[in-house]
Amino acid sequence: MKDCSSVNDCLSPKTALFTKGLYTVFECSKCGHRYTRISDDTMLHISKTYSDAYFFDGKDGYPNYLDEEEILINQGIRYAKLISKFKIPGKILDVGCAAGFALNGFKLQGWECSGIEPNKSMAEFGNKKFDLNIEVGNLESFNGNDKYDLITLIQVIGHFHNIDQALENVFNLLKPGGMVLVESWDRNSWIARLLGKYWHEYSPPSVIHWFSDDSLRELFRQHQLFFVDKGYPKKQINLKHAISLIDSMIPDIIGKKRIFNFFTEKLGHSTLNYPFSDLKWYVFRKEAK
Repeated sequence: MKDCSSVNDCLSPKTALFTKGLYTVFECSKCGHRYTRISDDTMLHISKTYSDAYFFDGKDGYPNYLDEEEILINQGIRYAKLISKFKIPGKILDVGCAAGFALNGFKLQGWECSGIEPNKSMAEFGNKKFDLNIEVGNLESFNGNDKYDLITLIQVIGHFHNIDQALENVFNLLKPGGMVLVESWDRNSWIARLLGKYWHEYSPPSVIHWFSDDSLRELFRQHQLFFVDKGYPKKQINLKHAISLIDSMIPDIIGKKRIFNFFTEKLGHSTLNYPFSDLKWYVFRKEAK
């Protein structure tokens, strides 16, 4: 993002790198940002992409998101302990919080929790089960009156239809000195470069932005959110989810369905530690005035 003041309205020349399905992945010749174009407006894109099918039909989504409950609650607890190095518990807004599993992990660590989730079924589940304050909506059009000590963007930064508007809202919703926790994929990691267009994160229309360390940090700097720290999360993944992702990447061949059904049945309820280094966490801060 070094020379481009806007992601959505950038006029710099773009290079078409490759196609994934119906979508072309572009790279800005000036700042290096990588993205695809979505013709739908924000609300239509969100309603089509994050329907119940995204959480239960597999492919680029989840075979059954509710199977991830324990994994994601523990993830939330780990992130709450990480943030405790920088800030005591206060008010948190978790963006794209789904059923509130990670958010409930923060709640167990003493945070006052709110969330935004475009899928009504997921939001209702989280509110009912964990007594969370999850609002159905999206960050681009969110008009909350509260101010937050922490906003979490856990695997959502690549999904925003209007990323400039989303981060403008992040800045406005944060208290002075407030922090942003981001979990994002690094397109310059060795595994992403090795796999090229077959890297699992190249999955439009769900993921539509892809970042490197430098481009992500510059994007947040443009929105007056300044880098504090980064690292690699301890991530566990449900094997049923992993098998579904691999299935979506491999063309249909004779016997493929039988093979994947066998592994799903035998291993689908197991978990493993994510083995690659293409996933990172980042912490940014709004300056205190």
